[in-house]
Amino acid sequence: MKTQSKLFINIALFCIPTFAFSEIEISQSLEGLTPEEKAWFLDDSNLDAMAVASENLIWSDKASKENYWLKNALKINTQSLKTGWLEFSQCHYQLDPVPKIEVTYNAKHTRNLTILSYQDIDQAKALNDTVVLMNVKRGAQVCIQGESQTLKPLDNGFSLQRGPYMRKFLDGYYPMIVEESIELNLINARLIKQDPINPRKLKKEPESNLYHFNYAFEGQLKPYYEFLLTEKN
Repeated sequence: MKTQSKLFINIALFCIPTFAFSEIEISQSLEGLTPEEKAWFLDDSNLDAMAVASENLIWSDKASKENYWLKNALKINTQSLKTGWLEFSQCHYQLDPVPKIEVTYNAKHTRNLTILSYQDIDQAKALNDTVVLMNVKRGAQVCIQGESQTLKPLDNGFSLQRGPYMRKFLDGYYPMIVEESIELNLINARLIKQDPINPRKLKKEPESNLYHFNYAFEGQLKPYYEFLLTEKN
């Protein structure tokens, strides 16, 4: 394997326009890694010798939180229905040891980007539409907060198009877990469509407007949610 190989973990926050996604790109430079970490990074066997999946979505029982996984939380309020803007927080867990990671968001549809917390990372900085992480250690994590123009109004409701989510190494796609929640703040609405339907069932907290989704997959995940506005929940 050549040393200029890159590891990509693509995380979408919005699809307005189609190519408005957040991409985590591991820098090509291996400077700063120990010999053992360089060997780990350049050796495909460190991906557990799993068969490389294609971009086609398949549900997986191999995904584990011992490897990279993502947690998203969305908050929708009455103003969101008018403007399309909503609050988000996003945590990336079990990052790999690399000198630099850049998390880049679509500039037109992101604002107020800040870093909530980080661990086992020497430096983390939010710069307009990008979060830069320096000297990331094995198992590091970072949580980011901001606002994104994600919501699309519909007749008597609204929709959210997410993704594509993926854990990509070179030309292959590996098992990944995404946990996503949608909180409706002072909005009476119910979920009427979810695509794709995953084996890990939707969970809605009793007497609340908080929905939880849990995905374990390989390939590319592009979840779609559609809500119907109601007088009462």
